[in-house]
Amino acid sequence: MPIVFISSAYPVEIGLVLSLAHPGGNITGSASEAATETNQKRLQILKEIVPDLERTAVMRVRHEPFTRLAMPSLELAARQLEISLIPVDIKSADDLDAAFGDMKNSKAQALLALGAVLVHSLTRQIADLALAAGLPSCHVFREAVTASGLVSLGPDLAANIPPAAAQIDKIIKGTSPADIPVEQPTRYELTINLRTARLLNLTIPPALLAQADEVIE
Repeated sequence: MPIVFISSAYPVEIGLVLSLAHPGGNITGSASEAATETNQKRLQILKEIVPDLERTAVMRVRHEPFTRLAMPSLELAARQLEISLIPVDIKSADDLDAAFGDMKNSKAQALLALGAVLVHSLTRQIADLALAAGLPSCHVFREAVTASGLVSLGPDLAANIPPAAAQIDKIIKGTSPADIPVEQPTRYELTINLRTARLLNLTIPPALLAQADEVIE
């Protein structure tokens, strides 16, 4: 049975398809993220908001593919920005309190939450805990920012639905999924929560505000 996915990060690297242009199997769909450099941009955004940023916690699920693929690009960006990364691993929601305790002990100044499935499922709890800990947080999806996270940079997942419908239509009409290219995000949305910024006593640079697709007051 053909499969069409509407949200998968790095589908080539995790072995879901052979290539974006020619999936080569029985699966196609829309990638939620296809460039590891996006993680570098997220770290850069935190640096813009917190100019004296030197230590950033990275919340991750150690053995998830997203983590494995994201970390090398993050480490490269961290060296360029002169930021020390503090990996904080979780395996379930029960690990969150200890994780934020580790961030405090490590004197983290900000939090970057990777887009692992578990991290995404706990996005609101993570955003709330980051605010309570006084940590500016950057996320992949806007749901964290509509809660209490500070900023997010990620794809509009709803925008993946129409392309998926078009792919399904092609399959119904006889085209093999192997020959239907995987759709990639055409743009990433920047969402900023000014209410959270005020609670953290932060001023968002005007240039960054001007780039935002959504500003939550």
